[in-house]
Amino acid sequence: MRATLDFLQERYAQFNATMFGDELPQVRLRLSRARTYLGQLRYKRTRSLFGCAKYTDLTISVSTLYDLPEAEVEDTLIHEMIHLHILLGRQRDSSTHGTLFRAKMREINVQFGRHITVSHHATEQERQQDRRKRNHLLCVCTFVSGRQGIILARPSNISALWQRLPSLPDIENCRWYLSTDSYLNRYPRPLTLKIYSIPPETLTHIIAEARPLIRQNGYIFPARREEG
Repeated sequence: MRATLDFLQERYAQFNATMFGDELPQVRLRLSRARTYLGQLRYKRTRSLFGCAKYTDLTISVSTLYDLPEAEVEDTLIHEMIHLHILLGRQRDSSTHGTLFRAKMREINVQFGRHITVSHHATEQERQQDRRKRNHLLCVCTFVSGRQGIILARPSNISALWQRLPSLPDIENCRWYLSTDSYLNRYPRPLTLKIYSIPPETLTHIIAEARPLIRQNGYIFPARREEG
């Protein structure tokens, strides 16, 4: 299922009463299309004249990008409610998902039979559901053995990778492209070098629709259509 506002509002009131003793305030519940998270708690923090922190604009967002089991959507909401509980209790945890968070998570999991976790890792099925068009900085690497692989760069590290990859001993050739193919949405963009295997026929299709990238005077940009 994909969450709706009515669903989130109903479940928030239910979980607040059963799991948090009705201590949590009414917050703004929001639907998003985020790819990098399932749930998120956001707020503004200000300080009074006496230095006390005040939290306003409390908002819990739940992503509707993936079609998930109802229980997993509920666990996502409860996860963010635990963060809210710790925040408003003015308790200092050891980290984002530290001792306090894990203790409350275990308590709820045991008492209510939930399966809340510290983080969510998208399954292959979920990644395949992401059909949004996004810009991908794609490098197709051909190895000495003839095998091919791909690297997805971030704008912040494409220049470094552009220079580094041809010097690696097993790589024979590197070609860079700008692609909006949604198939590439399933691959993360790690800060460390990571080369992914991809079916040859899929790669051929992606390259056919992509625009080659060129580098001139230190700048990297897509080639004009007639140049590609």
